[in-house]
Parts: sequence; C-alpha cells; structure tokens
Amino acid sequence: MKKWFIILRAYSWPASLAPVILGSVVAWRHGAFSWLDFALTFVAAFVVHSAANLANTYFDFKNGVDRPETADDRGLVDNLMTPRAMLLTALGLFAAGGAIGLLLAFKNGVPSLIWLGAAGFALAWFYTGTGFAYKYRTLGDVGIFFAFGPAIVTGTALIQARAFLPEALWASIPLGLLVVGILHANNMRDARGDGEAGFTTLAAALGPRGALKFYYALARLAERGDYSVLVPETGKMVAVFGLLLSAGLYIAA
Repeated sequence: MKKWFIILRAYSWPASLAPVILGSVVAWRHGAFSWLDFALTFVAAFVVHSAANLANTYFDFKNGVDRPETADDRGLVDNLMTPRAMLLTALGLFAAGGAIGLLLAFKNGVPSLIWLGAAGFALAWFYTGTGFAYKYRTLGDVGIFFAFGPAIVTGTALIQARAFLPEALWASIPLGLLVVGILHANNMRDARGDGEAGFTTLAAALGPRGALKFYYALARLAERGDYSVLVPETGKMVAVFGLLLSAGLYIAA
C-alpha cells in the first residue's frame, strides 16, 4: 500500500477532494444535494487526479526532469513501476474518470459538464504531456488554479444543482490559490532539476527569493531551506482549509 501512496502522490489528493466537498456544500445551500452524485463525483475527481499525477511523473521522467539523484517523486526513478505500466495505468484512470463524467452529464441533463470535463482533461494531460506542456513554460500555476479551483468546485455544484452557481465560482478562488501553493512548493523544491533539464517553471523564473514571496502570498506559510517539507504540509493545509470553508458555508445556510 505504501508503494502506491508514493506512486500516486497521496499527499496531493486533498487538492481534488476538498473542492468536491466545497462544491457540494454550495449546491446544498441552494437546495440541491444527492449522495449518489457526491460519491460519483468524489471517485471521478480521485481517479482523474491520480491519473494526472501518473502522467506528470511519466513525462517528467521521459523528459529528463526526474533523475535518481535529484527527484523527490520516486515512482519511476526507484523502479516502483515501469514507465509503460505507469502510462497505461494513467490512461486507464483517465478513461474511468471520463466514463463517470459522461454518466453524470447524461443522468443529470447537464451537457455543459462534458465541455468543462474536456477542459479539465486537457489541463491534466498537457501539464507536462506531449505538445504544449505548459508547466515548462511558466504557466503551470495558472493551469492548476483553474483545474483545481473553479473547474472542480463549479463542476461539482453543476452536477448537484443542474445549473451554474456563481457562489461556487467565488468560493473556489481561495481554495484554488492554496492548491497552487502545493504546486509552487513542489516547483521550488525541483527548480534546480527543472533548470538542468532545460525547462522553466514559475518558481524557477522568479528565483529563490521571488518564489518564496509568491508562496507567502499564496499561503502565508513557509519554512526556509528544505522546500520538500512544504509540499505535503501545504497539502494538509488545503484539506483543513477546504473542510473549514465547507463547514462554514454549511453552518451559515
């Protein structure tokens, strides 16, 4: 089990699961909630996020970003899984998540969910995948904000309420910024390896001081020196913040 937690990067799961809870609470405030839809959305977010993590690991390894002496993501560099098996697992999980999304779109009569889901899949795959690979062009923070903030929160509310809820969009912004904190801490940690591979993330472009200031702006929390500590700790903070925000909206209803 520990092997799979490492391969799937379990520390990052709050980034997709907390937005599902938040979006569901917003929909409940508007008089719409289904436990079945919640369960299906929760599973879809989990499998698609896991698929995106695997695809990111695969392409970082393939592009020479993750190496045994520098990589903190140990799935492939420690031979916990073969590259081919990881790619096939990622594709399988993407397919499973897509199938659940299509089921929800047709069951609930929300065809716009298909377009929102397609945008989310594109953001997940092309983060480091073939083609644009926007992570390496300093656009990773922007893409992750939209994917794990507005897309998941408003998409979840859309599934539950069968309509776009502006409140879900506004509620997604602070949570999306904290999720970017996970990514930014990860890129701060990997800035040297990314640079040696010839790629530039926002953290690398800003430099150590600028990247740390940006992180402060995102989360108001950092520890000097060992940036690897920030990645799982920011993931925990996202989970706590997302649950507290959801609880606050529930109580205020």
